[in-house]
Amino acid sequence: MRRLFVASIAIVALVNVFHISRAAVPIPVTSTISELELVVVETVPAVVTAKAYCVIDIKTGKILLAKDASEELPIASVTKLFTAAALLSRAENEVVVTDADVATEGRAGKLQAGQVYQAHELLFPLLLESSNDAATAVERTVGKITFAGKSLADGSGLSSLNRASASTLATEVRNLYQTQPHIFDITTLTQYIGTYTGWVNNSPVATIPGYRGGKHGYTLAAGKTLAAVFAEPSLADRELAYIILGSDDLKSDMLHLRTAIEHSVRLQ
Repeated sequence: MRRLFVASIAIVALVNVFHISRAAVPIPVTSTISELELVVVETVPAVVTAKAYCVIDIKTGKILLAKDASEELPIASVTKLFTAAALLSRAENEVVVTDADVATEGRAGKLQAGQVYQAHELLFPLLLESSNDAATAVERTVGKITFAGKSLADGSGLSSLNRASASTLATEVRNLYQTQPHIFDITTLTQYIGTYTGWVNNSPVATIPGYRGGKHGYTLAAGKTLAAVFAEPSLADRELAYIILGSDDLKSDMLHLRTAIEHSVRLQ
């Protein structure tokens, strides 16, 4: 009986040793998700209303999908992303809203002459409600807004002279997302309550799953425009920037482009 007991202990010990040694052996890993590259395995055309679009990988800058991406078109209120960047690059403390500011076309933002804002607070009406008044106040405070090495006609995007190609805009948005992510964080908020009033996010794509921020716009000359970043679940949540110019239906175009990416691009 004792021999049987001792033998049983020996067997258990051997099993434990074998189990421990197996666990201690590292499993070779050839690559991690972060090391994989996005590869276009098949170009699936997206049926969209947009005149031009460009989809770019935030990590590498690789263009994954594009249509007429070199044609310069008006960008409308996508301009405001760069107006926000200009404000953050300056050490301004306060901005006093003037009559000239509130005389700018549009009433979004609900600013009133004489109101005094901490400079950073103007980012919320600027980005959430696309306030042209806030854009004018910021531009008056910081000076001309620059984009891709050139001055823009205004900080709001009302001017049709604010033009860019989808590919250039994609590159600039990628850089902005990497260097000033706070701007995009603001655009993911549902609302923000400020000193005088509150502002509600009016983006047509903000409720689409995976949204990481961006800015939409509209003028008669530009049509509907969009610069937005999404994390793609089919690509292990890899972040892509989507640029859409001259659209009739931003949300529909956005969804169609994401579907095209899902069918065209793989992690390899």
